[in-house]
Amino acid sequence: MKVILIVLAIIILIVLGFRYLFFKIGKPVNLDVSNSYFHHYRKNIIVYSPMGNWFELGYFELDADVATFQPLNVDFGKDKNNIFWKGRKQQVDYDTFEVNYFYLIKDKNHVYSRDGRNFNELEIIHDADPKTYQLLDPSITDYRRYYWFKDAHSVYYKNKRINVNPETFRPLNDTIAVDADFIYAILNFRGEGNEMIEVDEVIQKHKMIEGEIHAINETYARIGNSVVSAFTKAEFEINTFDSITLIQEIDYWRIKVNNLLIDKGVIYPEIDAESFESLRYDFSKDKNGVYYNFKKIAGADSSNFEILSDQYSKDNQSVYFEDTILKGSNPEKFKFSSEYGTWEDGENQYKNGQIIASIK
Repeated sequence: MKVILIVLAIIILIVLGFRYLFFKIGKPVNLDVSNSYFHHYRKNIIVYSPMGNWFELGYFELDADVATFQPLNVDFGKDKNNIFWKGRKQQVDYDTFEVNYFYLIKDKNHVYSRDGRNFNELEIIHDADPKTYQLLDPSITDYRRYYWFKDAHSVYYKNKRINVNPETFRPLNDTIAVDADFIYAILNFRGEGNEMIEVDEVIQKHKMIEGEIHAINETYARIGNSVVSAFTKAEFEINTFDSITLIQEIDYWRIKVNNLLIDKGVIYPEIDAESFESLRYDFSKDKNGVYYNFKKIAGADSSNFEILSDQYSKDNQSVYFEDTILKGSNPEKFKFSSEYGTWEDGENQYKNGQIIASIK
């Protein structure tokens, strides 16, 4: 019994010692406002730790007056002398500083961005007028309302000033915006795959078209008898019809207009839009056949078609690499090999649609 008590005492001392040495976060300053500002566990200081997860997300000790410090929201706080963001003092006008909507940050002199080059320092949005800076459209119902701001002279997208008519400009969806004179592409990225870069640009693409204007979904908009869209590869597409009698949304990337399929802004008249069905990866089908990236896979039987990977597929008669037959392959035995990127059918090994070795 005595040994057990000694062991328990040692365990308790170890736990208390560990907590004393490593646990730095005590009670939150005001949990109703912020879950990231805390009193130190044993020092008379304030600490900043995102969501209190100091072990994974970090920890910073503030040079703040403890008695007067109070959080303003999750990341902002102040004491009697300074404004803090992520626990760091900010060079702002203390008396007039305000933060609203988490994204509208300003004082009498400047409007500020949280997305500057210095991770811990607010960046001035140059030329923005703090007196008139406000949300472009508070009626936008989701997070995107905070992408768009305006002042008396300009419109800003993700804190970047854009060259549009501020009196008539409005975003229609994720990809298209308009003003009285032009149609604009909203581009968040340029390029594809490993070459994709973030740009966050609003680019003038086409003169305004006469007619009714409304969003079809988050990627397409109708303006008169035209359908417009903008994507990362083709930055702007406009398809004009003699008249539009039917528009039907399929998904984020695809719509039907007058029973024509449009995918990422491109019309595919050879596809039967009524029977079109998107499959996995870049495969799809309609009543006339099976397609890879909208190229018909000649000879493929849709009744027993099976997708094997993002490039390989098969039916009872053949194996296909993208939209072409993999000549000489055996669909019954075709399977993924133990070697990365290779396939086999008992007779040959294949990679990138080519025979690379004979197994026999």
